[in-house]
Amino acid sequence: MSDQASEPVFIQYLCYISSVPGMWAQYEGYVEVYAPEDEGESDIFTRAVQKLARTSFPDRPNLSSWRLERIEKP
Repeated sequence: MSDQASEPVFIQYLCYISSVPGMWAQYEGYVEVYAPEDEGESDIFTRAVQKLARTSFPDRPNLSSWRLERIEKP
């Protein structure tokens, strides 16, 4: 039998980010990510950048390509 109390609870976050100036088009918007409710901002930001690298921006996989604006719980 599994102990459900030890399993993390994932919640939705909107991670508002923008791309840093460079030789590519500027992006400004948010990324919807799910993370444990006790996870810190830097970890949520990392999840957002990883999601962008897997989907829309494979040429920008590094945290240094992005700037965190804010994180919200909808």
